[in-house]
Amino acid sequence: MKRPTGVTILAVLTFCTAAFLAVGSVAFFVVPVMDMTGGDSGDAASGAIAGMGAAGGFSLLLLAGIGVCLAMGVLELCEWARIVSIVSIAVGLGCTVLSLFALEGHLMIPVVPSIVCHFLLMAPAVWMLACLLLPRIKQAFGMVADYSSE
Repeated sequence: MKRPTGVTILAVLTFCTAAFLAVGSVAFFVVPVMDMTGGDSGDAASGAIAGMGAAGGFSLLLLAGIGVCLAMGVLELCEWARIVSIVSIAVGLGCTVLSLFALEGHLMIPVVPSIVCHFLLMAPAVWMLACLLLPRIKQAFGMVADYSSE
């Protein structure tokens, strides 16, 4: 079966997200270098900040690598990639909704822009989730769309 267009778009969005995470990891790796070469390099707090920056950089780099593997699996129509994508998108949506409530009451973050940004983040995720749950997409990944014949 030919790969559906929605699956290709989903894989491209996942590759773009992985690239964004990789670029973000570079920023996290720059922080420790800047901190350790500055005048405060002997300070204990500087070492802690450098360690957190390096850990953040490695974490983002790891997530970028997972994203690339996931996007490649989706492009190859691997069933495991569809399932992992569904789970990770659902977890991400849940965390995004929870973060809306976690930011409630903080005067530094205006309410309306926060809600707008959260919904702009959630819109493609909801589309991706809906796309992966369509019967024809399930069939493209090798699943039987109709279980009533069993």
